Amino acid sequence: MVDFNKPIPKTDFPFGLIIVSNPSMDPFVELNDEFDCDSAYYHWAEEDGMAVPGSSPIIVARKTVKEMLRKAEDLLPEGYHLRIYDAYRPVAIQQFFWDYYRAKLGEKNPDLNDEELDKLTRTCVSMASYNILRPAVHSTGGAVDLTVVGPDGKVLEMGTGFDEFNDATWTYAFEPDSGTGFVNDEVRDNRRLLYNVMTAAGFTNLPSEWWHFDYGDGMWAQLKNENAIYAGRLDAEIRDMVPYKNMELVRAADHKQQEFISKMADIITSCEEIGCQVIAKLQ
Repeated sequence: MVDFNKPIPKTDFPFGLIIVSNPSMDPFVELNDEFDCDSAYYHWAEEDGMAVPGSSPIIVARKTVKEMLRKAEDLLPEGYHLRIYDAYRPVAIQQFFWDYYRAKLGEKNPDLNDEELDKLTRTCVSMASYNILRPAVHSTGGAVDLTVVGPDGKVLEMGTGFDEFNDATWTYAFEPDSGTGFVNDEVRDNRRLLYNVMTAAGFTNLPSEWWHFDYGDGMWAQLKNENAIYAGRLDAEIRDMVPYKNMELVRAADHKQQEFISKMADIITSCEEIGCQVIAKLQ
């Protein structure tokens, strides 16, 4: 039984960069066939409903993540369900948002040097990575952005909109001991509901975003003190995807790196088999 009203703990932002040393082959699967999906970047509100290049109405994630989302939704009170805004994100979208938010933050903070501006930007969006062993979390299929819809069909009040970036979007912001000055019992309880069902299902939460949860990626690895298990995909070739610049170049690079991942998995399996054979002979 999940305690829906359990307080959200204060958590430091996980700034470290994780290298994936033993990638899982967990496949990508669609979420639209089972969940309420509203692909946020296929009709991006910030730019009058434009489709961000590389976006799609189809949302995909890892198979295990889908199973965990099913568990989280089952834990919600009767009549409530999840609404998913985003999960896997091709590197074209990741690069677009990194450039977009870095420019906006640079305008607001002209005194920051490049290193300081990069660090501030990372609280909003991961830096795009073209190395699938050091991926941005949304490029792994392990990160998911979502909220909760109530029995009346309306999304619950969470205090800010999705993809707002300010002090109020930190998940902990409305807790009584947060020191932020934000007070709203409805928002506090709604955030606790989302946080507690998602963490009960095995996800971790990105502290700066009440809507963002992770499994198997670099954020999850740091917060759980585990090894990251999901490598990235530069482009998973999702159907109905909006074309972007250099699509063929990115896909070629992705295919080449995926070949390496497959070979690496075979090598790891062979090493494990040899190790087992040695142990058997020694016993």
